[in-house]
Amino acid sequence: MGSSLSRSWAECSPGEWVLAVWEGCAIFLQERLAAMGLKEECFGQIVALTLGNRHFLTPETRQLYREAGAAHLLALSGMHMGILYGVFGMVMRNLTYTRWKWPAFCGIMLLLWSYAVMTGCPKSLIRAALMTSLALLIQVCGERRKQLDILNVSAAVVFLTDPASLWDIGFQLSCAAMLGIIILGIPTTENWRHFPLLPRMLLSSLAISISAQLATLPLTLFYFNSIATYSALTSLVAIPLTTLTIYFSIGLYAGMHWCIPVVEGLIWCQNGVMRFIAGLPGAYIEVP
Repeated sequence: MGSSLSRSWAECSPGEWVLAVWEGCAIFLQERLAAMGLKEECFGQIVALTLGNRHFLTPETRQLYREAGAAHLLALSGMHMGILYGVFGMVMRNLTYTRWKWPAFCGIMLLLWSYAVMTGCPKSLIRAALMTSLALLIQVCGERRKQLDILNVSAAVVFLTDPASLWDIGFQLSCAAMLGIIILGIPTTENWRHFPLLPRMLLSSLAISISAQLATLPLTLFYFNSIATYSALTSLVAIPLTTLTIYFSIGLYAGMHWCIPVVEGLIWCQNGVMRFIAGLPGAYIEVP
């Protein structure tokens, strides 16, 4: 990340200058987190979860999450943007019919895309940022969202601006997962509206996870020659823990030391779940 900063800002184009500024912000946040005195394993996972930098992850952690079917949790993707959308969408719902809706929308877009630039603009995250932006724009305009159209437009924009993204594995997996969720997961969950809240949430989470796994299975077999059998079960437990970890990590970046034991406890629990699932019979199958 420091290569852009080594050049004089006066010699950079405006676009390069903006990238350099946000790269500098990412370095600052990473150094701030390192000064908090976190355990090495915890520090590596938080940096990966929040800033997209996986250089501090140990090979053992990478392999553990791969065998448990949760490798996608350690890479910035639609799940992370979905967590942000959960907060931003709630804000927009409360402001949709007020005079503050457009200032709030502009502020959210600034935060959303600043985060995407700061984390290095991975293609899967750009696709998710585009989808989130379009969904929020449709919401603020009072129109009905059509998820499949939003996915198509977002993928087309990424592809037209960078045709090489078509061959990016992360982008392919991200689009396939979203397609599976839209076509299989969401229609399935709509049939459970009459269920009590807790069973409905558990069944919906399981349906979303299974639909994403089924949609990405051909790509997983093609690129990695392996199947994580219990990945849907892993997501059911790990995604809530990851969401909490990301929220409390914001407190760490803000210098709140009381968040350290909370975040370390959440990551300890999550890694324990990963070890349990990875140790189940047939959890990770390599296909010749």
